[in-house]
Amino acid sequence: MFCYRHPKRIAVKSCFHCGMAICPRCQWRDSHHTFCGHACYRKHLILQKVKEMRRFAIREVMAFCQFLYEKAAGVPIKNSFVPMILPILTLSFIHTYTTISLEKSEPLAVSEIKNIEMHEGKNKNPRFQTASLNTTPEAEIKAVVANLGKQDKALLSPKTRMFIPDITRGSLLKNELSLTFDGGSEATDTEDILNVLREKNIQTTIFLTGEFIKTYPELVKRMVEDGHEIGNHSLTHPHLTTFEENFKQQTLPDINKEFITRQLKGTAGIFKETTGKDMAPLWRAPYGEQNAEIRQWAYEAGFTHVGWTADRRIKQSLDSLDWVSNEESEFYHSADEIKDRILNFDKDGHEVKGGIVLMHLGTDRKESHVSAKLPEIIDSLEQRGYRIVKVTELLKK
Repeated sequence: MFCYRHPKRIAVKSCFHCGMAICPRCQWRDSHHTFCGHACYRKHLILQKVKEMRRFAIREVMAFCQFLYEKAAGVPIKNSFVPMILPILTLSFIHTYTTISLEKSEPLAVSEIKNIEMHEGKNKNPRFQTASLNTTPEAEIKAVVANLGKQDKALLSPKTRMFIPDITRGSLLKNELSLTFDGGSEATDTEDILNVLREKNIQTTIFLTGEFIKTYPELVKRMVEDGHEIGNHSLTHPHLTTFEENFKQQTLPDINKEFITRQLKGTAGIFKETTGKDMAPLWRAPYGEQNAEIRQWAYEAGFTHVGWTADRRIKQSLDSLDWVSNEESEFYHSADEIKDRILNFDKDGHEVKGGIVLMHLGTDRKESHVSAKLPEIIDSLEQRGYRIVKVTELLKK
């Protein structure tokens, strides 16, 4: 799913008012909702005020109806039906008139007003007048707008707040997933992986470092020729947070916006020189070390972060951990175990729908390489009706 204003930017939210897909740069967050801009925010507010005005008018009409009913009940008319029907006719007439007037006044309100409190019960400011049945809504709105002071107009420009997402999963409604691969410095399994993907006619997303591109330019060119989507994996694969030390995603002291920008744009420049193509606007942090601050810096450099799917509820993850070579490590899994981890993920729930699997192009393993099980993984998924797609396609509506 991509932003309707920026087709190359990934959108994970939609405007609360118009429903259009928007990227973090286009988000206008206020009133506990996300909008595509100040215009839609104004429209949302005025619609709320129009609804409030209508509710107020209906309350006044109902009170007036009760008053008429009490008066009519005392009228000495032989036909008792007349006192009963008189308030009902009055209510129907006034309610119809109020509804039509409000509908006609809505375009005017959207273009001229943002924050209006229409009656004293809601707003004690003397500049705001109580709605009256003797005046039209158009006249009331114009009067309120004319009385807006500088203090009220200052409220019309709240600060925008950007939320940069960490994309870890696509839609749960489609039988699609993405087998993604990271290329840091080693390419021991790259040719085998590319051969399998070509044989199965699968295009996926691969994240490469600048060092990998410079070391293996021919493999990178082959990836592009085969139609794979190439994302950014930094320039030198550095640590970005303190996670290795204290298991907390706190930005390291020497990591700043300029550093992140150099890492990402440097890699993009090397890829452009090598292939003549532009990288996809996606990146994956080395070692998975990232936080909201780092994602913000990367987004300003033109890249949205893509992680991998994990479910803390069931304590399962689509991180294959295929890079772990020490068989005595608690994180080590054989190729068969990794295959089962992927195929049996959330078996009693959504399974791998919308999932993003993390695998690697190289490993220090002497045996039990996951690339040998890749054909079985792909065949099993396709037999279950899954399509293996690129990340950008996975995020489309």
